[in-house]
Amino acid sequence: MQAILELAQPVAHIRLAGHFTWEGQRSFRQVTQDMLGHADIEAIHFDLARVESMDSTALGMLLLLHERAPGRAIVLHGLRADIREMVDIANTGGIFELR
Repeated sequence: MQAILELAQPVAHIRLAGHFTWEGQRSFRQVTQDMLGHADIEAIHFDLARVESMDSTALGMLLLLHERAPGRAIVLHGLRADIREMVDIANTGGIFELR
């Protein structure tokens, strides 16, 4: 998985591409740790338009980020229909803003 971080304070934009699975956790952790080092970030926007697949481990990584970034909005956009369905089934729609 490829993960690219762009900062446009107060928003962090993280673009993911490929298969968002356990194997991508190192890339995910690296960009989110870099982003969390910026205290002025108020919202985290994930562009998932180029994510081909996502598993429950990836959903867990997003939930963990939610806990590690209290008070920061997490927005998921560009979700494929099957990925959006997984997020909806896991009932995380209230935690993440879906666009």
